[in-house]
Amino acid sequence: MQKKSIYTDLSILEQLPIQADLRLLVDRFKHFKQPRKKIFDLVRRGDLEMTSRGHYINLRTKDLRETPLEVLANALYFPSYVSAEWALQHYGLIMDRVSTVTSVTLRKSSNFSTSLGNFKYDHLHSHRYPFGYILHPDFNFLIATPEKALLDYLKLRHPGVALQGHSEIQDFLTHHLRIKLNSFLSSTHPDQVMNILTYYHRNCFEYRLLKWLIPQLEQHHG
Repeated sequence: MQKKSIYTDLSILEQLPIQADLRLLVDRFKHFKQPRKKIFDLVRRGDLEMTSRGHYINLRTKDLRETPLEVLANALYFPSYVSAEWALQHYGLIMDRVSTVTSVTLRKSSNFSTSLGNFKYDHLHSHRYPFGYILHPDFNFLIATPEKALLDYLKLRHPGVALQGHSEIQDFLTHHLRIKLNSFLSSTHPDQVMNILTYYHRNCFEYRLLKWLIPQLEQHHG
């Protein structure tokens, strides 16, 4: 016989985080004779959404409205941080509208399609991963700095691009990538670019881009 509880399904889910794994859910619903069946019923009812085996989005948490998609992106696939076109959009540096939350990860590339949004994770080599990201001061999610987001965007979406002259680089950024160049220059600083320059080989396009950016930034910031 089913055990009685003073807690309703909704009241339990309201107190759980937006991303919950199977162990946490089984613990919270252990007063049921078959906790796993209960979790299956909650998925079928639309209260939980399974993103991968043993991992769920809690669609009834009280924190749902206050949780940015970037927080969920960090939680869905770990380790990862938001980067590339979504990060550029977050900073207001790209003209095109982005609908998929893009992140980079040390793990294999993966995609998640959920009722809250679509999430894309691109594998990034360990040499390019562990730098150039920060913890957002208000919402505690990891996101690339503007310059790292741009570099990841180039590496992932335009591998092997070969641009030599300064005018070619500027034209590529402003017309092909549709980067708001003045806003980008205002969002970063020469010191930040210098700090990540050493991570790139001098023969790669990212290195040439960074070298081009430094005098642009120095002139912009006066």
